[in-house]
Amino acid sequence: MKNGQGHKIVHAITQWGPEATGSTRAAGLMRIGLGVIALIRFGNELAPYAINGLIGLSLSVLLFGFAFTTILGIRARLSVAGLGATIMLLYALGLNGVGLVTWAHHHVYLLGMACLLLSLCDCGKSFSVDRMRALATQGRVRPPAEFGALLGQRLIALQLSALYFWTAVDKSDWAFVSGQRLEQTMTWVHSGRVLEFVLHWPALLALASIIVLVVEYWLAVAILLARWRPAAIAVGLAMHISFYLLLPVNTYSITVIVLYLALLDPAAVHRFIDRMLGYPEVAR
Repeated sequence: MKNGQGHKIVHAITQWGPEATGSTRAAGLMRIGLGVIALIRFGNELAPYAINGLIGLSLSVLLFGFAFTTILGIRARLSVAGLGATIMLLYALGLNGVGLVTWAHHHVYLLGMACLLLSLCDCGKSFSVDRMRALATQGRVRPPAEFGALLGQRLIALQLSALYFWTAVDKSDWAFVSGQRLEQTMTWVHSGRVLEFVLHWPALLALASIIVLVVEYWLAVAILLARWRPAAIAVGLAMHISFYLLLPVNTYSITVIVLYLALLDPAAVHRFIDRMLGYPEVAR
């Protein structure tokens, strides 16, 4: 009996992760989104006009080369893996004081790791030069299916859950719950600006801090549960849009929003795009 239950558990895990397959359109959209975000985040810092020396030139070539091939979907899995490795290299350089201090930030780590995980998906089977080549080879009579491995998409969902949990743990102290940390940040960002009046409402800042803490703990669980996921996505989108509008979070919010594609049913994303393009619906 125990062996039978263990076999069922292992089978369920492998079906959920290593053997997971489905439409690759969501993965293709994530690939394009992450490539664009990488250019926005590092483009000014690694453009030829901003670099010095052989190391800077090498980083520039790697970043721009892999970012553009990732967006275009040329050898997509290899390209997005190379982009992820390059971003993680920038993160490591920042940690060791070789690159910019801003590279040693968990937002950079999130972006780099997401690229590496996405390389475990067949992210080049949709919206890519790879697909154009496959169509040219196989012909349009029987076009190659936009269907493939989705292990990376599952792992990105776990990455988001871990992100919410550990950021909530980091906020679980009196300085945050009392609103002091948020007040310090808001003072730095909004002093002398249109939202400066918020600083005169410390109770509001404390309430906002508590809400963020509770929501992040809840999201860590809710995004993994099918029943709660629609509400979790709506709440998460509202929270990250608020972060983007009120705080200098750089590319963090848009990165998480793009990664929310990993939480959606791949077949539902496929059907939605078919409807947008006016294609007849096909059961998937």
